[in-house]
Amino acid sequence: MAVSAFAAYGQSQLLWLNACLIPALLFGKRRILTLLLAFLAAISSYYFISISIPKKAEYRSDTISFVWSDSVKIDGGKVKGFAKTTAGQRVYVTYTFQNEQEKVRFLRAHIPLYIFTGSGSYTEPAPASHPYSFDMQRYLKMNGAADIFEVDQLMESRTAKGPLVKLSEWRYLAKLHIQTAFPASLQTEAEALLIGDRSGMDDELSAAYRTLGITHLFAISGLHVGLMTFLIRHLLIRLSVRVETVDTLLLVLLPCYAVLAGGAPSVWRAVSVTVLLLLTANGKLKMRMDDALAASAALFILLAPHVIFQPGFQLSYAAAISLVYSSGILLQGKSAWVTSFLVTSITQIALYPILLYHFYEISISSFLVNLFYVPLYSVVILPMNLLLFITSLAVPPVATFLFAFYTPIRIGIGSITMFVAGLPFQLWTPGRPDPLLACFAVVCTLLFFIAAEKKWHWKKSIVVFILPVLLIQWKPYLSPDSKITYLDVGQGDSIVLQLPHRRSVYVIDTGGIVSFGDPSWKTPDNSFEVGRNIVVPFLKGQGITKVDKLILTHADSDHIEGADELIEELKVKEIHIPPDSEWEQTMAPILGMALEGGIPIVSASEGTGWTKGKIHFEYLSPEKGRYKGNDSSLVLLLKMEELAFLFTGDMEVEGEEQFIRKFRKRNFGRVLLKAGHHGSRTSSTDEFIALLSPEAAIISAGRNNRYGHPHPEVLEQFHKYGVAVLSTAEKGTITVTVRGGDYVISAMH
Repeated sequence: MAVSAFAAYGQSQLLWLNACLIPALLFGKRRILTLLLAFLAAISSYYFISISIPKKAEYRSDTISFVWSDSVKIDGGKVKGFAKTTAGQRVYVTYTFQNEQEKVRFLRAHIPLYIFTGSGSYTEPAPASHPYSFDMQRYLKMNGAADIFEVDQLMESRTAKGPLVKLSEWRYLAKLHIQTAFPASLQTEAEALLIGDRSGMDDELSAAYRTLGITHLFAISGLHVGLMTFLIRHLLIRLSVRVETVDTLLLVLLPCYAVLAGGAPSVWRAVSVTVLLLLTANGKLKMRMDDALAASAALFILLAPHVIFQPGFQLSYAAAISLVYSSGILLQGKSAWVTSFLVTSITQIALYPILLYHFYEISISSFLVNLFYVPLYSVVILPMNLLLFITSLAVPPVATFLFAFYTPIRIGIGSITMFVAGLPFQLWTPGRPDPLLACFAVVCTLLFFIAAEKKWHWKKSIVVFILPVLLIQWKPYLSPDSKITYLDVGQGDSIVLQLPHRRSVYVIDTGGIVSFGDPSWKTPDNSFEVGRNIVVPFLKGQGITKVDKLILTHADSDHIEGADELIEELKVKEIHIPPDSEWEQTMAPILGMALEGGIPIVSASEGTGWTKGKIHFEYLSPEKGRYKGNDSSLVLLLKMEELAFLFTGDMEVEGEEQFIRKFRKRNFGRVLLKAGHHGSRTSSTDEFIALLSPEAAIISAGRNNRYGHPHPEVLEQFHKYGVAVLSTAEKGTITVTVRGGDYVISAMH
């Protein structure tokens, strides 16, 4: 089923991957009938899934009626989220509020309880900035949608009806109760553990949980569903309720709880497997655990084939399957602590190729941390949240007493968690492995588990496991290429320089957003951070955790606003800034963080530079003296053999004229130019282009930006001299790969 889903969404040739099952079926002494049934299942499921894939609509105006899902969000002046139309299509719907009063009305209502009718148009999703950044098209696909519908006018709304709507209302009421009855410090966790709503989780807490590798505990998972089922079942049996009645009740309530808890893959996996096991316990169904998991996954994929692309689905089932097939290893545990360590180790080892593909890093400390946090959440935190929720509904005075007792303890646990998460060397960040290496890692992981269960010599087992790990870690250091990447950061600049064998990594500017006016009701609650959402994911996706030099060409927000996020997430060894720019207001937060982190600040100017191997770097501008804005931009020349890369920041006409006077007689060789000031007519003069005679010019500009960059006259100027022009506004992220005195230019689009 999984292969069929991938083949239906991607290339049909992937269907041949089902042939990998033939050896397993033959070695298992299956009959020929089994092979034929498997073949028919593969073909039929492929065609069934192909028919169910949503087709993209024409980008035209239309009027639709729809119901937003529970994941709908109000952010600033917009409401947005996935919705289901009355025609049964799933689309991502956005609506911009007409005024503040309308926003208040939406905030007071539970949006999924209403059917809206609105006129608007289907729009094309914005392309991803680079392979490691958020991809709206991929996000739509993994949620079973194909289109974005922008509502211009809401014409009417009416109350929706049905059992799913009623469950959504109960979930909303449960959230309101938590927000009313629980102390503020406990609300986010209670919402996550009881109703599967993690929207209140802030970035700092989320980062801490990722570092420790315990994010799975902050969500409803198989552990939670199993524990809740166990508690309810044994409580009702103790109250003399017949076992058959209890199991029947659970068979009805568990699917309702899955919907109530937000319907995450891990919840449905746990619920479906628990239902199958309850049927098995009743004698109504005979099924092994691995068959229960397979049936659950197959049903899930048939009903919602897009789920195969969701990280939660992949991680949830891979973890469960790895534990089921590692029962022989788990039986070797001589104590609860050893067994717990084995469970954590098995899941982390089994999941690391998936984790690296989606998140580019994994927690090393999780092997030990989970030994303490899994029992803590299972025995204390989850049961306590259930007890607090029930007592706050039924016996508020008892809940008040329990809150007074539990809240200080939970705050203390939170403080310890943040302290432990702040310790260094907890994450392994090798970046995303290429598909071939990822497949090799999966195969070696399977062999490692087989070796452990068959009790091979420990040296052989370690070699099998460590070989792909070493290849993933060291592959970037084996490359003799230099890479210059012009990131698509919108209307701003950010360039990443990687030297051969990754001897050094330099980042020139970090992008940013220029804000206009004071915040208002239209201002998004969580503003988009270029550094955290575009620059850092690219670096981590490449396996870069250390920046040798962070070069900030000048103090404009669209060049340096993301610097603080980069400093927070990665190790920066040195920061270069133009002379006298340290007094600029926009530089203050960066310099403060540098001072706190002990990062040296270098005031760079004309004539300074450095050499790394056979590659020479030299600043050609500005002179020392008063900071003058754009014309005080650091202009960096990178020279490798006959190739020269010139990075000009936002240097304008005056700076270019001064540059021409100083370097009129200099032979720059074969030049690739980063055009100044985003392709504005205030830069890239005729004389400047004539002096450099660049082979190519790269312009960093935002898609449909308000300034009209790059200006037509600048493009004409470059074309006049036969210069190839590439713009991030059109091409997305642009990479120049240099090897042996020649180069290849590749682009995202």
